[in-house]
Amino acid sequence: MGRKIHKRIVMVLLLVSLCVALLSGCMSISADDLYSLPQLSEEYLLLQSHINSILNQGAELSPLTGGVNRQAVQLIDLDGDGVDEVLAFFSFPSSSTLTLYIFKAEDKGYSIAEVIQGIGTAFESVRFVDMDGDGVMEIVVGWQMGPALRHLEIFSIRDYHAVSIMRTEYTELTEFDLTGNGNNDIIVVRSPTQESGAVIAVYTLMPDGEIVLAEAKLSTGIEMFVRVLTGRLTDGVPAVFIESDGRFEDGGIITDICVFLEEGLVNITVKGSNGVSEETIRTHMNSSDINGDGVIEIPMPRLLRAQSETDYYAIDWYAFGSNGHSSLALTTYHNNNDEWYLILPFDWRGMVSLRREDGIAGERTVVFSSILEDDDIYNDFLRIYKITGDLRENRATLPGRLRLTEEGSAVYAFELLAPPNSFGLTFDEHLIRSNFRLMYLEWLVGSG
Repeated sequence: MGRKIHKRIVMVLLLVSLCVALLSGCMSISADDLYSLPQLSEEYLLLQSHINSILNQGAELSPLTGGVNRQAVQLIDLDGDGVDEVLAFFSFPSSSTLTLYIFKAEDKGYSIAEVIQGIGTAFESVRFVDMDGDGVMEIVVGWQMGPALRHLEIFSIRDYHAVSIMRTEYTELTEFDLTGNGNNDIIVVRSPTQESGAVIAVYTLMPDGEIVLAEAKLSTGIEMFVRVLTGRLTDGVPAVFIESDGRFEDGGIITDICVFLEEGLVNITVKGSNGVSEETIRTHMNSSDINGDGVIEIPMPRLLRAQSETDYYAIDWYAFGSNGHSSLALTTYHNNNDEWYLILPFDWRGMVSLRREDGIAGERTVVFSSILEDDDIYNDFLRIYKITGDLRENRATLPGRLRLTEEGSAVYAFELLAPPNSFGLTFDEHLIRSNFRLMYLEWLVGSG
């Protein structure tokens, strides 16, 4: 196949050979094993010879424990010349040494171009990021040092020579162009310690090779990070959203929003003297771009008027600008048990209540009712069904019912219980169809 070996073919062959090694009970791959594989190129055989040589020194192939690039052997074009390099991750259990080998393609195979070593229990993650826009990837390695200790190290690669340009502890990390210079930055969040609170740190690589660090404090009281999101604010400013769990008076979930302003890296949601993003504290649910407008919204549950002892909530989704001001973007009702949600028109606010009716086997039903603020009379105007069982298709089209969609073994349907736009509320068949969605369970952090 010559110098440019097709990426998919090489990966398949490497994975197949790795499986052979594991099934045979040893990590070295014999000639018989290789001959049993699909027809192999000379280049691949030479590469495998290098890998076997390293394995014979007491090494083990070491798949990564986190991130998106988890294979023990990976292909990536580091220098932008259109030819993939091969990266192989090894551990040496006898010495707690972790070693990353970089193999470069040559006319007659691969040769060892560089070796990166570290100490730890495992490779936690690896990212390939062109941080300074020169067309050459920096390698961002996460070293797992212990159960709760991770070290991040950034390597600059020039002519296959790796130079460590930064090392720090981290809890979570991501990459994103937060500074708006056209190149991705490395974003790190660190859990609180006895000496200091939770922190976000942003590392930017300048054209002259200098690493510039910017830091900001996260909310006081954070105990554990849930996830880190990146996206945009209402005025188009790039932002990082840190979702955390902790000790907060009005709930356990909080979102800190950090952006670059003229004064540097700023946490725009910490506004009071207590150092807490109070406006984003809630009991459950992750942030999301709920309406697909490119802006991340923060969900805030709001208790609805009750028709029973069970509490039901609408979710008000708030979008923020870089000045820290929020605005209501959308309101939804999420049915966590039945895995659907409905976008609620703004004129339903304060005018709608709901209840469950699950008296028929195989049917789970939510009934929406209108109610005046000072009135205890409920006027039913909408039912939404989740129907299961062998007769689900028939039951979804009973008189008055309109089929919505299906997912797995369930069919969803609805029924209008009053003429369209009754009780001063906006609703009709088209609105219910267009506002109905199946739910993404990753939004949930707790019970809803």
